[in-house]
Amino acid sequence: MKKLFVLLAVVAFVASCGKGDRGMVVGTKGKKWHPEKPYGMTLVPGGAFTMGKSDDDIAATRNAPTKTVTVPSYYMDETEITNAEYRQFVYWTRDSTFRTNLAITADDNGALPGDNGIGEFAFLDADGASGDALSPWEQYVQDNYVGLGPTGYEGRKLNNRVDLIWDTEEIPDEFYARVYDEMMIPFDEAYNGERTIDTDKIIFTYTSLDLNAAARNRDVSKTRKDFISQVPVKIYPDTTVWIRDFNYSYNEPMHNDYFYHEAYSDYPVVGVNWNQAKAFCQWRTLYHNAFRKQKNLERVFEYRLPTEAEWEYAARGGLEGATYPWGGP
Repeated sequence: MKKLFVLLAVVAFVASCGKGDRGMVVGTKGKKWHPEKPYGMTLVPGGAFTMGKSDDDIAATRNAPTKTVTVPSYYMDETEITNAEYRQFVYWTRDSTFRTNLAITADDNGALPGDNGIGEFAFLDADGASGDALSPWEQYVQDNYVGLGPTGYEGRKLNNRVDLIWDTEEIPDEFYARVYDEMMIPFDEAYNGERTIDTDKIIFTYTSLDLNAAARNRDVSKTRKDFISQVPVKIYPDTTVWIRDFNYSYNEPMHNDYFYHEAYSDYPVVGVNWNQAKAFCQWRTLYHNAFRKQKNLERVFEYRLPTEAEWEYAARGGLEGATYPWGGP
């Protein structure tokens, strides 16, 4: 019995020493984080400033009384979001929508990856497809979660390895032709015989979590999902602002070319509302994290719109109480 007790004591001692903490509470590591300066952004050091009007309130409206506000450090884009950057978002959403519609059509008609025609754009995880082998976890998710949503196609794997076909002379079959036709404006809306993409079909659905409401909730019957909402947004910018917002001007060329033409790629995008800006921020987060996931890196914090205080603090450029960010008249 004495030998057994000594053996147990030795095992316990070795197990304790193996952790390197000598049986003490020393804490455990958190997630690894390797911060990097986001492309096109600059660090705004945190601080306190007087927020509100800096000039005389001659009309006595008192709609922006001054107050001291403290903001933490944050990254902010050095310039407005450009046409080129927002076009990347629009084209990504357009192509994803097109690929999804092609894959659904292939699924409905029993076409598989590797088949000619519409089959080249079928879901990679289609039944009977001889695609890449799934890991045990991917197979579990495939069997238990994929397809749980309003369309039944959520989580399906799109085939991004094959290029989309935009030249009508190269369309492979009637199934592809039908999906292509549905992406275009109707024939009776074509101008000068030219049919273009129906911008109303370019929809990005972003997820919104009302964290404030969730934190203050005291109703035990409500769960996390009660504070999550799906917001579908038509993301194409409203180019008619060039005509609608200006009187006595010939802005039709700006309406037609400003968002598309390469000459304006580095100009700020216009005609984007608050919901579209929110959608862009979430897409930017998803796009960045998709790359980091491939590299086995930690996820980045979400991109978002600045708060009113963050915007004013950055716009003031470090000047206190100046009417303009350059300080003078």
